[in-house]
Amino acid sequence: MMNFTGFGRTDLTQGKRTSLRAMLLGAAVAGVAFAAGIARATDSPLDIAFVVADSADPFYLTMKCGAEAAAKENNVNLTWQGSPSVDYGPEISILHAVELKKPHGIVLAPFRPTAFIAPVKDLMAAGTPVVTVDGSLDQKVELQNIHSDNAGAGAVAADMLGEALHGKGTVAVISFQPGSPVQAARVDGFVAEIKKKYPSIKVLPGEYGGADAGKSATITSGLLARNPDLAGIYATDTNDAEGAASAVRAGGVATKVKVVAYDAAPDEVKALRSGVFDGLVAQEPYQEGYRAVALLAKYLRHQVSKDQVPYFDQTGAVVVTRANVDTPEIAHTVLYTDTCS
Repeated sequence: MMNFTGFGRTDLTQGKRTSLRAMLLGAAVAGVAFAAGIARATDSPLDIAFVVADSADPFYLTMKCGAEAAAKENNVNLTWQGSPSVDYGPEISILHAVELKKPHGIVLAPFRPTAFIAPVKDLMAAGTPVVTVDGSLDQKVELQNIHSDNAGAGAVAADMLGEALHGKGTVAVISFQPGSPVQAARVDGFVAEIKKKYPSIKVLPGEYGGADAGKSATITSGLLARNPDLAGIYATDTNDAEGAASAVRAGGVATKVKVVAYDAAPDEVKALRSGVFDGLVAQEPYQEGYRAVALLAKYLRHQVSKDQVPYFDQTGAVVVTRANVDTPEIAHTVLYTDTCS
């Protein structure tokens, strides 16, 4: 804002008054031009890229639906870039390729908490804002991180399994991989809730399937063989949950072993309906995709400033059971999808 301190005194000469009028007129014209520039920026489409891994996972396909809805509402050209692998290496290569195209902003689902810190720092420093979704980084270098309350959802899963087991028995946990903050929170929240509320339930040391359904099926078969008293399983992601379900089904123990899993992908929902799963903890991937694109559009158009953006934006989790899976509230807004309607 221009500072007019000292102007307007009664001893100003006519020449100074003329100069002052010229300055005020110039400021007004500049203000109109600035406002017009903002209006043009608002009317012009924005280019936003969305980078993920495990792109065939219904979780990310549902996230894509939310991102596309926000893009349509906010005049955004959305480019979806994904690797089918759960490895972070190909995803970093995709991120670098996207950077060369110079989008106005980027949404990133980081599959490694450390590997993406440097490229995100560089993008932010170059004026390309980045919002991360689902995963998180070990340093707060991006504009915002949108993710589920993973520890809280882990506690919800513990309550579901604890109640199904009537508070006693031996349970196993199958997760993605060690060192992932997202997965660790899902496990830690589960274990803490079991210890707090179900002291007669024993939790076995964690197993890691690497989001590989075949590997998690093998792990589950081994757990069943080594632990004939196994009463429950908690799986923390879609692929590991589906692998565990296939092993429970193949072992003919679906009525004996209670299984609670993260996410609500189509195959998980089928397993819930058939009785293999006893409950699902669904995230809100649609909301994550929608909020990320909508925020970047507003930020890039100067409708919100950086200091007005909270670093964390947490989405909720919804309990899905056989009793509510087919209700409109769950079926239409919570379950994951392979295609956008």
